Amino acid sequence: MTSIRIRGIYTTALTKFFIERGHLINQMSDLIRDRFSMSETYDVPRVDIKHTKDLQGISIVGDKSSLEEIEESIRSEFLDVFFLKSNIDLYGIYKGSVIKTNNETIVNLGKDIGILPEYSDEDTVLVQVLEMNNKPILTTRITFSGKYCVIIPEDDIKISRKIRDESERSRLMRIGRDVKPNNFGVLWRTSSENVDEDVLTKEAVELSKNASYVMDKFIELEGPGLIKPGKSHMKILFGSETKKKLDKIRSDVSPTIENHHMMKSAGRDISFSVDMIEKIKGMRDIKDIDSLFMDIFRQIKGPKIGDEIALEHIKPSSHPIVIEGCKIKNYNPPYIKIRRNFSTRGTFDGLEVRKDPGDYAITEMEEGKWHFIHSYYDRNNYLKGEYINICTPIEIFPNKIRYVDLEVDVVRYPNGNMKMIDQEHLNKRVKDGTFTEKLAKRALKEAEDVIKQYGIDEI
Repeated sequence: MTSIRIRGIYTTALTKFFIERGHLINQMSDLIRDRFSMSETYDVPRVDIKHTKDLQGISIVGDKSSLEEIEESIRSEFLDVFFLKSNIDLYGIYKGSVIKTNNETIVNLGKDIGILPEYSDEDTVLVQVLEMNNKPILTTRITFSGKYCVIIPEDDIKISRKIRDESERSRLMRIGRDVKPNNFGVLWRTSSENVDEDVLTKEAVELSKNASYVMDKFIELEGPGLIKPGKSHMKILFGSETKKKLDKIRSDVSPTIENHHMMKSAGRDISFSVDMIEKIKGMRDIKDIDSLFMDIFRQIKGPKIGDEIALEHIKPSSHPIVIEGCKIKNYNPPYIKIRRNFSTRGTFDGLEVRKDPGDYAITEMEEGKWHFIHSYYDRNNYLKGEYINICTPIEIFPNKIRYVDLEVDVVRYPNGNMKMIDQEHLNKRVKDGTFTEKLAKRALKEAEDVIKQYGIDEI
């Protein structure tokens, strides 16, 4: 049984999901506590879950075995989920080699590189991984965390604001003054409240020894690498179908409109509107309030014919590819048609057909479908070929269209012949654990169905 702390836009759904699988939920917010009748713990959680910076999935931190347990639960239940495991420990302490300095410092950590926002003219730096973004974000402010306290670089005693009892705060201040190492301070965590003094003292002393060990190891280590392990980290991206399944789970606990998590992932303004509509839904039985909200949302926020819209092409194995310069030619939800003009020479990927200035692409998509079609034309409107992208169900936002690429695709030539391409890329993603086997099977079935639907003969 793993103890989990959950924060962010997926909290209600994931809380219910993990409770049903026997996990403990740590340090609930007041809102979540009102929604679930169960006991909670204020111990340090084994796993921390929060939404990713782009709101399109979750970031998970914890010990390796606990992360494996969480991963298996999600793998077994959801279809379009993608598992991105980090080579770097969150909160790990590293000896880093500075490889480039500009407005920020880029640091080689051995197995990956990280970003140190502050300027450094040193050849080597002692750094700690502060957060995970596209690349690890580093800090030279080194801390040492335990179950009850954190040794901090400030020469001070600090106490969690959640500890409100004044006599307990006075006790922790006294203990802190007795145990803090020179030139360091102590931060008492919420879990330290009413814990035996000997237990608190023992942990603080052990953490202080860690500080000495790290400084010695930094001098001894010849090249960049890990000095003190931190916590394992994994990011899980959600496709549209997974968001819809989380909507259903959430709806068993609280009033939930259709496409709740998709709308919440669209940004703060839209998220606020979702909260207001669901509050109304909880108080009044208004017929078709979900579809009414979506209609109003589309009319006010768009997208609209003539607008420019970006394609957010997510490849789990790399950074998102944002395809800009797409102009909406037709939009009749759920169908959307866009045009993109080309001004440079090159090759249309997959088709291996030359791209020339004046060529253009017509892209036809339907929200919720597992594929869409790029049709490529020359300046005289002659069809050069079609590229059918196999992806997670398409999501249409006011200023972008999002999907996760499923590696395998289909191409169609002007004579109507078709073929499936890039199966080896799909197999690689299954082998490295990014894709589940059932998602790979779903992608292959979609590609086969596309060939049956649109093709003459596969070549």
